[in-house]
Amino acid sequence: MHDVFSESLRAFLKPVVEYLDDPTVTEVMINGPDEVWIERKGLLSKTGARFSEDGLLAAARNMAQYVGRPLSDEQPRLDARLPDGSRIHVILPPMARCGAVIAIRKFHPGGLTIEDLIRFGSLTGEAARFIEVLVQLKKNMIVAGGTGSGKTTMLNVVSHFIPNEERILTIEDSAELQLTQEHLVPLESRPADRHGKNAITIRDLLHSALRLRPDRIIIGEVRGGECFDMLQAANTGHGGMLSTVHANSSLETLSRLESLALLADVGLPLRAVRAQVASAIDVVLCTARLRDGSRKVTALSEVLPLDEKGDYRVQDLFVFNQARSTRGGRVRGYLSPTGVLPSFFPKIAADGFDDITEDFFNPATYGYSPPRYYQRSRPLVEETQPGIDLSDLDPGG
Repeated sequence: MHDVFSESLRAFLKPVVEYLDDPTVTEVMINGPDEVWIERKGLLSKTGARFSEDGLLAAARNMAQYVGRPLSDEQPRLDARLPDGSRIHVILPPMARCGAVIAIRKFHPGGLTIEDLIRFGSLTGEAARFIEVLVQLKKNMIVAGGTGSGKTTMLNVVSHFIPNEERILTIEDSAELQLTQEHLVPLESRPADRHGKNAITIRDLLHSALRLRPDRIIIGEVRGGECFDMLQAANTGHGGMLSTVHANSSLETLSRLESLALLADVGLPLRAVRAQVASAIDVVLCTARLRDGSRKVTALSEVLPLDEKGDYRVQDLFVFNQARSTRGGRVRGYLSPTGVLPSFFPKIAADGFDDITEDFFNPATYGYSPPRYYQRSRPLVEETQPGIDLSDLDPGG
């Protein structure tokens, strides 16, 4: 980080510089002047680093000055990106009762690749191949998970499967995506000034993006009324959208998107909003940080049309099967196909992906025991995959 941080900023952050320079540390959390925590390999630990009260406030204000954003008693919160790509969030006292709170989520130079995630055990080669096919087919995909589960990392990795010849527009609050495609238009929102005016929201940028002839739109995270606009765009021919949302399961993701879409206050009945969600989103990819600190893809699920009651339906195509933890607390398990074929399986073959056969979705192909618990739609499974014997699977949902 020596070549990206100015010496003045490093001087203000001197008590934690060793952690900023440590490649094994992914996040530095300063909870007031007397308490500094770090995340290393997914696990938190407290350090002996200390700031003076004035020194910590000076560091916070220096960060704000460095990124050109306001931070004051009138605007005591700062959400920004440092020049090296690290993401920062600052809350000043008295909102933060322990003193100034600063979280620095470090930037991984060059970004992680799909090969890195496979090597780390976050997902398998066959799941990665299927994700690549989904991107090529321009399926609308949501990456879901809790805080720190690796959603943005996964979104970044998935985005690298987009063909280089496409025109890609990215929309983020703080630019974190590191796409390498040639035709890229990155857009970043802007908070209100000290008078509470001139903010440019994600929703504003999405409206602009739809008028900029995108082949692909990537929204770093949906967290408000822009969700409705995203669903509308997805339902009117803008395929291949990618985004993230805070949710812990595929069904919870759809309910979360529904809640966010309702914030747009468009006056549609609930059943109509649900229909918009179910028809706009094709696939949900769930990530999680497990208790040993590891980050995994836990489910890859297809979104189906609403049932006759108007409730959401999904079917799991891949699920993480957790085995017993080791004595050292390491979580053991594997990401396995469920044996369920996606409803769009005929289109996969028609588009020339000859390696994606029925056997591709059969857990026995990879020597896996069938997943014990997963969600499926019985009629769809029976109609679309006569070639796989599911008699010994326990769907559990």
